[in-house]
Amino acid sequence: MGFALATILGSLAIVPAANAAVMADVADAGIGTNVGMNFNSIPASTNANAQSPIVIGDWTFTNSTQPVQVNVDGSSNGAQPFGTSGNYLSVLGSGSEDVSFSARSSFSFFWGSIDDFNTLVVHTLGGANYTFTGTTIAAQFAAEGVKANGCQNLTDCNRYFTFTADPGEQITGFSMSSSSNSFEITNISAVPEPTTWAMMILGFLGLGFLGYRKSAKSSTNAFRIA
Repeated sequence: MGFALATILGSLAIVPAANAAVMADVADAGIGTNVGMNFNSIPASTNANAQSPIVIGDWTFTNSTQPVQVNVDGSSNGAQPFGTSGNYLSVLGSGSEDVSFSARSSFSFFWGSIDDFNTLVVHTLGGANYTFTGTTIAAQFAAEGVKANGCQNLTDCNRYFTFTADPGEQITGFSMSSSSNSFEITNISAVPEPTTWAMMILGFLGLGFLGYRKSAKSSTNAFRIA
């Protein structure tokens, strides 16, 4: 049984593809304003640096370079992503934030007031990094009306994005930075994928089985001594 369990776990192992890539996709205007998880579980810092780390779901946010803040509504340091509500993360000028999570094929978030000086770097299990900037995103999705001029009250600069790895590759996190105020995100997809849950459940079953075997062996030995 132990061999069978190891075989199952081995079959779920993630093998990076040799020529994998990460692609971006954007939802229609007005979509994604009320999905995922916002930053309401984290106190709004507004004029002070956000705590580090921040954990929401299975996402861990770590301040790489301050200033990074958790804001609510509009301020001089960030703007509420248009159409959303609640606290949001704002990476200010010269700031950066690293985000890690369990390996998955895709992740999503609502990107507020997209600016050409916003930079997103997606990290993969295979070690490759893929860079997206406000400028490249706006160029890629110009036909969908996406712009990167920092507009705060239009859907042009406030959209829900999904980043997906090619088959065989997995995404393990991303880094976000901005050379000027600000890079705002909210409504993150901080929930493990089904394959991740399956691996976790099998792992727990394996630990439980090993504990059972150890307990049974101890009981047998005790009986023999008696």
